[in-house]
Amino acid sequence: MANAMRTLFETPSKARMSADEYIDFPLSAHKSDLIEGVFVMASPASYRHEATQSFISALLTLFVDLRTLGQVLGANAAFRLSEENAFQPDISFIRTERLHLAEDIYFPGPPDLAVEIVSPSSRQYDEVEKRINYGRYGVREYWLIDPIYETIRFFSQAEGELLPIPAEQGVYHSRLLKGFYLRPEWLFPGEDTPRPSVLAAAREIGIL
Repeated sequence: MANAMRTLFETPSKARMSADEYIDFPLSAHKSDLIEGVFVMASPASYRHEATQSFISALLTLFVDLRTLGQVLGANAAFRLSEENAFQPDISFIRTERLHLAEDIYFPGPPDLAVEIVSPSSRQYDEVEKRINYGRYGVREYWLIDPIYETIRFFSQAEGELLPIPAEQGVYHSRLLKGFYLRPEWLFPGEDTPRPSVLAAAREIGIL
């Protein structure tokens, strides 16, 4: 009996779709990715996934807009990384000086920052194939947020690889967006503790 395929990197060439085929594929209009030529449709997001994504997106958008650093995009923005990889990160950021590269349907290249909110169905892709390809194709920073295990991991570009950014006293600081950081308790408050408002977090960071 043949061994089960361990990662999408082992996908046979005859089973792969091209990035152009993916962009033209009607279902790519929904949250999905092309990973090593394989079309991967996202499962419906959980409440915790959406609440976490909404908080980060709102806080990041405030930070970026008030400093005119570029553009924060949502979950249906597609980035064509290569002939066999086109990703739709949950949240992305593009620096002002690269915004002119955007095309009508997709962005031809990597975002400067990609944020993925882990779900049970996406864990393998987010932690392995997508992290490797985000590094390989030039994403400058990658945030992997896991509402299930309540973890935050930041990674920074280092010659084609994404290497971990250590937390500083439990706080996760961006190297790309100087001054921006996330506290785990903002995203994962205890059962009897309400999540702080985006405005409260923004004031602590010094955005407002």
